[in-house]
Amino acid sequence: MPTLRLAPAVAALALVPASSALAAAPWSPPASVTTGSPQLAEPTIAFNSNGRALLSVRITSQAQGVPSRGFSRLFGQQPDGSFAGRGRVVLAAPPAVYGRSRLALVRLPLAAGNLTADDLEQPESSLGYSFGRTGDELEVDPGAYRRLTTRADRNDVAIAANDRGDVAAVWVEHLSGRDHLVVALRRPNRPFGRPAVIVGSGFISSPAVTWSAGSDLLVAYQRSISRRGRPTERRVEARVRRAGHSWGRPQRLGASSGFSQISVAAAPNGRMLVAWGTQDLGEEANTPWIVRAAQRPAGPRAFRAAQDLERSEGIERPAGRVAAALARDGTATVAWSSITGAASRSGFPARVATARSSLRFGAPQTLSPNAAVGDVTTDDRGSTLVVWTTLPMPGNNQTTDQVFASLRAADAATFAAPEPVSPIERADLPRAAFDPKTDRPAVVWISRTSETRQQLRFAARTG
Repeated sequence: MPTLRLAPAVAALALVPASSALAAAPWSPPASVTTGSPQLAEPTIAFNSNGRALLSVRITSQAQGVPSRGFSRLFGQQPDGSFAGRGRVVLAAPPAVYGRSRLALVRLPLAAGNLTADDLEQPESSLGYSFGRTGDELEVDPGAYRRLTTRADRNDVAIAANDRGDVAAVWVEHLSGRDHLVVALRRPNRPFGRPAVIVGSGFISSPAVTWSAGSDLLVAYQRSISRRGRPTERRVEARVRRAGHSWGRPQRLGASSGFSQISVAAAPNGRMLVAWGTQDLGEEANTPWIVRAAQRPAGPRAFRAAQDLERSEGIERPAGRVAAALARDGTATVAWSSITGAASRSGFPARVATARSSLRFGAPQTLSPNAAVGDVTTDDRGSTLVVWTTLPMPGNNQTTDQVFASLRAADAATFAAPEPVSPIERADLPRAAFDPKTDRPAVVWISRTSETRQQLRFAARTG
């Protein structure tokens, strides 16, 4: 499919919000959820239907010169808006919340948090799960570890749940000369069933999983297939299990250049979205950063052909991540950071593309001229929010500065002017979610102003 490119006039219009005066800042003053830790990573945010936010963050250190996985802390929002921390667990994936006050966790043994150099070469680990509750009291039993497998790749694990209580845990297991993609399913008010292999050949990585409200299940992943005398074929695939049916056949969605960041979403009516950014492997980038998306109509359908949303002009490693969301009416949104220029002159404009009933993405809108996209999320009314952190140093895609957000109302064609969410504080890794009770978004991020006292920060939109 042809790559979407902005004509000069369209590009100028798309940049107006980012280059003109910023919107007012209808966000609460940032609250420090943690009092200070040497090193933080992997912040997450989610809301149960009770309107209470659940946050998590990885607290890390150094082990043999390698950043340690350390352990994760969970923080439940209290009636007065503050957060209470619980648990000392090693999360293998972000917590999955469902229903009014439930959460499901996929976990590694606590000892597996002490990552060493050897673990990078041998990532096999025990993998288990536990459940908990949010609300006035955040309940997580650190000892309630129920094992799913003894040989999961600790770097390739995902979990998802829907409000009915369907939960899916997905992971990769390495066998001699091939990989297995394994899924364990839990139906409402039941334990997890026996894990099942849904892909049994090739080399598999980057699994992503999501449920629709109607209990349709989507799993997407990268798969590399080597055949004697032929070049290795790398591609992104998906399998779908519709409610009340068995798994559909694996479907090839599009090519991978070597590694892929994959994001998935599903609408209540069963429409599905897989978006990914892909580039070559290795220490240095040698190929363009390509962002693609494939959509599947509701019902017993196949995914449509993937659409190239962008093929970068610059050859550099990407900033931020590719993020995708689907509104209740099926409107699809994909956000990412592009790459322009070269080397020290590289820029990373934050872009967002939208597809409505036609299942075709239009030309992307540029939200910021130099930023790392963090997240995109949508509410039940169809409002959509994109968050990012600015990159103040040209050519530097690592040092982030300030969190911004842009909101698109359900009936709007484009995103509004950027709104500052954080002060300038070396803000990093913003993640966002809508409160289902108020339909107002909230954002969590890490402040790295001090190398010795990093903080998890939280703000909610007030208007």
